[in-house]
Amino acid sequence: MWSSRKIDKLAHENVVYMYLAGNEKPDFRTICKFRSENKELIETTFKKTVTFAKALGIAKLGHLSTDGTKMKANASNSYTLSREEIEAIREIIEHGIAIDEEEDKLYGDKRGDELPPELDTQQKIREKLKEIEQASNRKLRSAAKKIIEQHALGDEMQKEQIIEKLDKAEEELNTSGQSAVSITDPEARFMKNKKERIELSYNPQITVDHDSGIIVANDVTQDCTDHAQLEPQVNSTLENVGELPEGAKMSFDNGYFSGANLRYMETNGLDGYIPDRKQAGEMKGNKPKMSPFSKDSFDYDEETDRFLCPGGGILSRKGEYEYNGKQVYAYYGANCGECPFRLECAGEGKIRTITSDGYEGERRRMAAKMRSEAGKETYKKRKETVEWPFGNIKQNMKFREFLTRGIEKVRVEHNLVCTAHNLKVIWGKLERNVPIISMIRTLVANSASKVVNFLRVHAIVNFKCPC
Repeated sequence: MWSSRKIDKLAHENVVYMYLAGNEKPDFRTICKFRSENKELIETTFKKTVTFAKALGIAKLGHLSTDGTKMKANASNSYTLSREEIEAIREIIEHGIAIDEEEDKLYGDKRGDELPPELDTQQKIREKLKEIEQASNRKLRSAAKKIIEQHALGDEMQKEQIIEKLDKAEEELNTSGQSAVSITDPEARFMKNKKERIELSYNPQITVDHDSGIIVANDVTQDCTDHAQLEPQVNSTLENVGELPEGAKMSFDNGYFSGANLRYMETNGLDGYIPDRKQAGEMKGNKPKMSPFSKDSFDYDEETDRFLCPGGGILSRKGEYEYNGKQVYAYYGANCGECPFRLECAGEGKIRTITSDGYEGERRRMAAKMRSEAGKETYKKRKETVEWPFGNIKQNMKFREFLTRGIEKVRVEHNLVCTAHNLKVIWGKLERNVPIISMIRTLVANSASKVVNFLRVHAIVNFKCPC
């Protein structure tokens, strides 16, 4: 149950919820405030579930797997604005929507004697917007029209809030690089989910213990891909569980594969398993196109930083350039003119060039590890490790989309979800072991008292509030 209004209702009607709430009956606004105003407490509670699981021997930490998923944001795809639409709204708002002078003379301060004032005003705004569309030969979408109407009908505070919304939307457009941004949740991003649908979403990340299913680290990001999430997840894992046991392994899917990530794993002495794109395709049953002259067929000497072609030629680093903000190095210099395979390898009249990102040694070592039988067996564990927690959260716990808005609030909400998942796993593993559960209850008493105090204080505030 995730809706604060439904929890409020159940705390008044359902005996189970009454017991869990300690017979407190918090207003739904109090529950909302608790989620948004207690970020540190909720983060601490999640970390304590990890600490308990480790202390009780539930989380073995021998194999950890990281994965991300796309989860729908609390925002509609249709209620979005492009940069051009934002500029058009600002232009219209700045010039204002004038009411015809003839009507002013006729009605004076009144808006009309037959129709309700708000309907009369809205009609005038819509007619004026039609005139603007015809004059500019530019069609405004319903989201843009609605914002203009709200601004025209609002008081000074509401007008300021709308300007702030537009400023935030423009800021997120510049940050995200996307063509449109949501007005209800500007920090959400358009992402393609597993059903091939593009929706306003966030990218939740979890790192899971293989033996128990305990989530040891979690986060929510705005990135559409997972490349930049490996290091934060590893750091968060180490912060939550401390030093990993000797021989611990970490597995990631191809979305985390990058030279920088491989180097980070090696530098920090972590035993990682990540397939490259070709290996990931093979795992899905795709047969890669084999060529005796592909880059993989060229041996690489890390010590001299040179490639050796199948014909015995040497390709040395000769140049570098920037592509999509990343440094790329070019290798060439083999005597291709005398090679009998020049046409198949380089092309007619051309010399063979190989490009690399400077992480060739790390890439080759990881590819060799993933091709080994031991590597394949280790990586098989990843699918059975990280898939079911997401399945449990989405299917069993019915949490398929975020209710809050904004990246910080969404992170708090995700922390709560991961905490609930961990508590259910711990309860199941303990098999209702009363002595151990009593020990846990003592340890969490301090956190519980903070929650109760919060609920009581805000219940009093809500009771006294004249609204």
